[in-house]
Amino acid sequence: MRQLRHPLLATLLVPVAVLVGPVSAASQTASTAQSTSPPTASAPAASPAGGSSPVAPVLAAKDIQGLDVFGSDGQQVGKIAKVNMTDGAVKDVEVQSAGFLGFFSKTYLLPAEKINKKGGRVELSMTSEQARRFIK
Repeated sequence: MRQLRHPLLATLLVPVAVLVGPVSAASQTASTAQSTSPPTASAPAASPAGGSSPVAPVLAAKDIQGLDVFGSDGQQVGKIAKVNMTDGAVKDVEVQSAGFLGFFSKTYLLPAEKINKKGGRVELSMTSEQARRFIK
């Protein structure tokens, strides 16, 4: 390594070089560990007995409570304020719109069959305009 003429630059660059070195080595070992692991066989997905459509994932109230809700058009409808359950299954959800400074917010009652959890948000199988017709 070359000698740096300015001691201030040397004190700034040496810790950066030390931090960068182990990170790249760790990522290389992780990538080689992934490439050497044997592929695992997965079980085929269960399909309903008379239909060819896949089974919808079961929603849990704790998984969707407080998540943002978006329509199929990408527009945000609001946040899930309450999850209504029947016999341990999600029946419908109450979605609270943002409103203006806390005023003029509205609550929409959306059926469970219209919602899907994708990542950290809930997406509807209808547009945001259609969802706004389900006002409580």
